[in-house]
Amino acid sequence: MKLADGLAAERSDPEQPGEPQAHLASRRTAYALLALLTLVWGMNWAAMKAALIHADPLVFNVDRTWLAVVVLFAVLVARGGPFRPRNLRGIVVTGFFQTTINFGATTLAVAGGGAGRTSVLVFTMPFWTILIARFVLHERVRGLQRAAIACAFAGLLLVVAPWSWQGGDFGAKLWAVLSGFGWAAGTVAMKHYQRAPDFDMLNFVAWQTLVGVLPLTLLPYAFDVPATQWSASQVLLLLYVGVISTAVGFLVWMSILRVLPAGTASLNMFAIPVIALLSSMAIFGEELAGNEWAGIALIGAGLALVTAAALLPGARRPLPNSLPS
Repeated sequence: MKLADGLAAERSDPEQPGEPQAHLASRRTAYALLALLTLVWGMNWAAMKAALIHADPLVFNVDRTWLAVVVLFAVLVARGGPFRPRNLRGIVVTGFFQTTINFGATTLAVAGGGAGRTSVLVFTMPFWTILIARFVLHERVRGLQRAAIACAFAGLLLVVAPWSWQGGDFGAKLWAVLSGFGWAAGTVAMKHYQRAPDFDMLNFVAWQTLVGVLPLTLLPYAFDVPATQWSASQVLLLLYVGVISTAVGFLVWMSILRVLPAGTASLNMFAIPVIALLSSMAIFGEELAGNEWAGIALIGAGLALVTAAALLPGARRPLPNSLPS
């Protein structure tokens, strides 16, 4: 699988019989892209933290999302092909969860004081994805995946340490969990709607981002927010978050979902909070407590189990790419 394959209008089916080598190569490429995307999204939290020093969270989130919209539509126009939205219902549903709820809830979590370790709660997303995908996409949870979920969930609990939350942080943490739910629902919705024969991923992603950002654009007008303090470094941070992480990241993520089951792909996202915490240590001098180190170790063990499950004989084929009639 190449990114260009995901941007093409025609639909590829990695499960065609007689193409085991191509299918295996596609899965290996998808895992390689997933690893790269995990690194980009992990570093994105440090970039956002640095950018929010000189920008209000509400304004910065709208700026980076509109920048992503501009980039996505520029690529859409340059590529040619269909421009008008082709599945308005799917675009509205996905945009509501993936962009409005996900980005909006993250913004409110940060605005409420949850810009630090509480942002890790966004990565309850894999649990929501597995739950939603079980009923919507009929993706089964297999043996080693259950152990991986247990390890990763225990690790996430140790990292966020909910038993030590202060009362003032509770609302921000709930917004972060809601962001994870929105991300998961948007992921499953995208995987559901991309099964249409005439599905065009670039068209769909661009339009759902545009539709989803419209309600977010109104948020800064509801609050008295300060103006952004612009500088060269602030522009670079906005470009990283808006172009690389948001626009290109969305395209790579959806390309990955064309090959890998949503539950399997989302479990690998547990590495993102680990990268976010380690990068914060290196850049901002933050220190990790003993429970956080133990949590990182458990999350790493869960990721190892996910990898082992993917490599076992009989586990190389993803679940069917179509819903039952």
